[in-house]
Order: sequence, then structure tokens, then C-alpha cells
Amino acid sequence: MIDIKNDIDYETEIFSQIEIVGQKISNSSFEHCNFSGCDFSESEFIACRFIECEFKDSNFNVTKLTGSRLLESRFENCKLTGINWTSLSWTGITVSAPMTFESCDLSFSVFHSLSLPGLIITNGKAWNADFEDCDLTHAKFTNTDLKDARFNRTKLNMCDFSEATNYYIDPNSNSMAGASFSFPEVINLLAAFDINVKGPL
Repeated sequence: MIDIKNDIDYETEIFSQIEIVGQKISNSSFEHCNFSGCDFSESEFIACRFIECEFKDSNFNVTKLTGSRLLESRFENCKLTGINWTSLSWTGITVSAPMTFESCDLSFSVFHSLSLPGLIITNGKAWNADFEDCDLTHAKFTNTDLKDARFNRTKLNMCDFSEATNYYIDPNSNSMAGASFSFPEVINLLAAFDINVKGPL
């Protein structure tokens, strides 16, 4: 089993069943690495870099990513609750879809004011997530439960909300040109207007 240590550059490594709970890792780099069944809950990655990495079946509950960078990385079936994504270093990142989340739990995450065009969050949930003031142009939220997620002054142009559920998005306070929604959940967009919808759905 490979250990994760400070100040080390890792490339094309496979990390399986690693447990680093409540610890700190700093100034390490991970490129083209795979993480499977790992537990990083309540840990902190400080000034680390993750480049084209893949994470599966791993626990990042309230993990801190202070000053770290994530480029073209993918998460699948991971618990990513309570993460403040604004604490990462986003300087100079202009690539489309810097992160992909498939079947993940992103509840209570903070993305406030981030520019993340092309972000992909599918087949998971993001309860109480903060997307206020974000640029999420061309993002995908397909089949995602967005209960109590916050969208305000958010750019949602060309976003795909197909089969997404439980969202509340005020068309008056968000830009939504070209966004896609599924029936009957699209009726939620009328909630901001305090009107009654009658008849069968």
C-alpha cells in the first residue's frame, strides 16, 4: 500500500483503501492518479495539486482543500459533503469542466462566486449547496437532487437540468437563457411568482 506524504510528487499511482482521517497533507502533487475506497474525512490538503485524477467510492466529508488545485479530475460515488470549494486556488484555471461529479453527495458544499462553466454534477445530490454568484454556463445537473440548493445571481445559460429534482430557481434573479428542464419539475420555476397552477400535471 502506498502512503501519502508531504512534499512528494506522485504520478500514475493507484491509492486503494487509504485512510487519512483528520490529518494534514501539504505541498504534494498527484498526476494521473486513481483513488479508490479512500477515507479523507476531516483532513486538510494544503497547496496540493490533483491533475487528471479519478476518485471512486471515497469519503471527503468536510475535507479542507486549502490553496490546492484540481484540474480535469473526476469523482464517482464519493461523499463530498460540507466542502468549501472556494478555498481552492482557482487562479489561471480556464479549462472547461474542471471537475466532474457522478453519483456523488455534494450536500452543504460552497461554490459561491466561482466560475465553473461546464461543471458536471449528475445522478447525485447537492442539498443546501451554495451556487450563488457562480458562472455555471453549460453546466449539467441531470438527475440531481437540488433540495434547498441556492441559486442567486447565477449564470445558468445553456445548463441541463433534465430529470433534476427539488430545485428552486428564481428566473428574475438568475440568467437562464437556453437552459433545459424536465416536466413536471420545471413547474418549480413558477414558485417565485406566487401563482397557482391548476389542472393535471
